[in-house]
Amino acid sequence: MSCGAVRKRTTIETPPAYAAARVASLEELVQLINERYAVAKALSVSSLKVEFTSGSVETGYVEEYRGAKGYLVAQGPDSMYFNILNPLTSSTLVAMATAGKTFQIWIPRENKYLTGNTDVELEEENPIFNVRPHHLLKGILVERLPVESFRYRPFLEEAEDARHKYYIVGVIDLEGDARSAQLVRKLWIERSTLHLVRQQYYESGALVSSIRYAEPSEIDGVLINSDIRVERTRENYSIRLELDPEGVRINPSIRENTFDLPAPPGAERIVVEGTKN
Repeated sequence: MSCGAVRKRTTIETPPAYAAARVASLEELVQLINERYAVAKALSVSSLKVEFTSGSVETGYVEEYRGAKGYLVAQGPDSMYFNILNPLTSSTLVAMATAGKTFQIWIPRENKYLTGNTDVELEEENPIFNVRPHHLLKGILVERLPVESFRYRPFLEEAEDARHKYYIVGVIDLEGDARSAQLVRKLWIERSTLHLVRQQYYESGALVSSIRYAEPSEIDGVLINSDIRVERTRENYSIRLELDPEGVRINPSIRENTFDLPAPPGAERIVVEGTKN
C-alpha cells in the first residue's frame, strides 16, 4: 500500500451559499454600505414588534419578557424616540428618547423617570433601566464607513461558517499613533447576497454591542433590515425589533420636539450617575 493511497472518500455537499459567494474589494464593500445602507438620515416606523431578554451565561440566568408592539422615530447621528405599547390597552409600557449626549426613560407602571448622560451606566434591578436608546439607534440607522479619513481606517477580513462565507469590513481608530490603534467596529457581509448581516462595536478593544440583521428589503432605494437584534454584552440584555416594512418611512419630516421626553408630573425622577462606558 502506497503512502498516498486513499483509505476512504466521503462526498460532502457544498452549501449553496458557498458556490454563490461573490468577489468584492474593500473599496466596493465600503461603497455598498455607504450607498445602499447608510443613506437614510432619518427613519420612522409606525408599527413594530419588540422582544426583550435579560441575562446571559455570565449572570447564570436568562429572562424573556412578553413581546409587545411599538413605534419609533430615529434621526442620525444621535436622536431617537421609542414607545413600547401595552399589548392589551395600547398605552405606554416604556418610552425612551435620546438627543445628543442625554437620554430619558419613562416607565409609567413604576412611575419612574430616568435621565442622564449617555456615557454612564446604571445597574438597576429592572433591566429595562439599563437600556440606552442610542444603543438601539446604532442598529436601526447604519453609520457610514470612513472614506479618506486620517483617523479611522477600514480593513478587510474573510470568515466562514457551516453555511455561509463572509466579508468583514473592520474599522480601526488611529488616534495617537499606530501602536495605540484600536478596533472600533466590524461589519459582516454575507457573500452570496452581499447583504449586511451583522455589526459589532468595540470599546477599548472589548466587544460591547453585537447587532444581527435579517429580512432585508429595499425601501425608497435604501436597504432596510426588518429583523434587528441588538445584544449588549456589558449590560447583559438583548432587544429584537421586527419592523413592519409597510410602516417604514425614509427621511420623513420630523417635528422639532419629537425627541423630547419631559418628566411627567409626580414621577420619581432618577438622575443616572454611574461608571463611564
